[in-house]
Amino acid sequence: MSGVINLFFISIYIYLMSQYIVAGIENLFVKKTEYITYNILTVFGLMMFLNIFISVKSFIAIFTIHLFYVLSLAMYFVHEFRGTNLNYSDIKCIGTAKEVAGGYKYNINERFIITLVINIILTIVFIKSPIARNVFRKQTNTEAFEYFIRFMVSFVIILLKAIIVFFIYNIVRWKISASYYDYSLNSGENEGYIYNFTSSIPLFHKITIDEDDADIYENINFESLTEDSTKTSTKKNMPHIIVIMNESFGTVNRRVNTNEPVTPYYDSLEDVLKGDMFVNTFGGGTANTEFEFLTSVSVGNLPYPTMPYNSYVKKNKYSIARYLKSLGYKTIALHPYTATNYRRNKVYKFFGFDDLVFYNNFKHKDKIRKFVSDESMYQEIIERYENMKNSDEKIFMFGITMQNHSGYDRFIEQKIIALDDRENVSINSYLSLLKISDNALQKLVDYFKNVDEHVILCVFGDHNAGFGDKTNKKYYDMNDDYEGTNAYMTPYFIMDNKKKIDLENETTSANFLMNKILKIAKLPLDAWQKKVSEFNDRVEYMNYHKCKFKDVANMDYMDINLQEFLFYQREYLNS
Repeated sequence: MSGVINLFFISIYIYLMSQYIVAGIENLFVKKTEYITYNILTVFGLMMFLNIFISVKSFIAIFTIHLFYVLSLAMYFVHEFRGTNLNYSDIKCIGTAKEVAGGYKYNINERFIITLVINIILTIVFIKSPIARNVFRKQTNTEAFEYFIRFMVSFVIILLKAIIVFFIYNIVRWKISASYYDYSLNSGENEGYIYNFTSSIPLFHKITIDEDDADIYENINFESLTEDSTKTSTKKNMPHIIVIMNESFGTVNRRVNTNEPVTPYYDSLEDVLKGDMFVNTFGGGTANTEFEFLTSVSVGNLPYPTMPYNSYVKKNKYSIARYLKSLGYKTIALHPYTATNYRRNKVYKFFGFDDLVFYNNFKHKDKIRKFVSDESMYQEIIERYENMKNSDEKIFMFGITMQNHSGYDRFIEQKIIALDDRENVSINSYLSLLKISDNALQKLVDYFKNVDEHVILCVFGDHNAGFGDKTNKKYYDMNDDYEGTNAYMTPYFIMDNKKKIDLENETTSANFLMNKILKIAKLPLDAWQKKVSEFNDRVEYMNYHKCKFKDVANMDYMDINLQEFLFYQREYLNS
């Protein structure tokens, strides 16, 4: 019994260690004090689970302390570089993380040393402490009876441990399922980093919405909405469609006083549909914005964080690429990075893209820092368009840039300076990169404005850049009200090179953007895009667990007006 009590005290130490490493001594105790218990129980539950299989409690303590030490270091660096909390999807995307890790500057924090020294001392103490051994004194002359008693005692002890683990698991799972709708950028600070990480593990939550009203929509089937997406269109006046998702093309520059304008060309664009777009990710998680755009399915009503590219896109799925292909388009995906990044080499095939163009297939590879520049990316798009424009095929190209990827302390050509923050390397580097993006954007738009063929061009940002906790709080509204923060708003525009788009600029969300392009292009809508259009007529934008009804107050996703839409989304993910 004393060993179990010792493990509980070690759980308290691990919680304090994690908070100290990630956020410093002033944040040892989370703002929502009730969550201290849930953080400690999470660690204790893991140790009790290990204790079912491993009897040596000193080994369990050593292993768990060092496991959470490494995990806390990862939490610190993710929080420092991206300004968000480490989550389960980050672990699943470890390959992607390793590919871009070299772009960051890693500094050794004194907190790392202090906790490491304490952990080494504890390890030595545990190693030298005597291992408790179960002593069973022989009470009878029947050896078989003795072994039977031994077995029964061990079985009961294991059963009690399993009951404790099950009890703790259900307490933590209940709390997570009851509170994950409250996700915010400050969740780690408010609720504890261990609990916040645990809440992102699918084991602790359901990736489906409440089905209390499932009988109302028992006939809903996403596949039935897209079964006409294999019909071929003979329409000859379809425009080429070029879409570019620009890495970290965000809105922070609107909050910074600079020595010169950062995005003067984008700001000057006229006769286009332009505005802000809500996304469901910040500082990283590019693939989620990409998924929402290509499928018109929002991840906003799912537990945070869900990464569909990793969890759900494992066979042929509906996407706008597949639908446009059915209309006669040649569909091309371009990304100047590794093919395995976010499993894109597999996902794009499942989405129905004809050609996949990754870094090794690029002809234009000029780099800024370690990433292919926006200008090179645009040259690649233009050249491929030139090679195909006179054919009978219509082109849908979807490209993702890399130039502005995070790791902003390695860019020394800083021409844009934040006048009130001159020594902030990360913000000045990012703004300078954004300026270069704006220059490249002008060349791209000027080219497509002057081509003879009809082209729809759309450019949007995948998420805002993260600069670490301190800078993020300075330049973003990092509050608990997701809708009230500018951290999740990126710019977008849609241009028709043959006519002025006579639509009022508006705020939207990533899942509605492709629907707008289809309407501007005057292309037929399949049944799913018709549904998306119907919802967009009522809902201005959607983001994590909130939506903005047009001319109505903001409401929860669970509102009955959106229930049908949510069931379609669930069916898409589960199909």
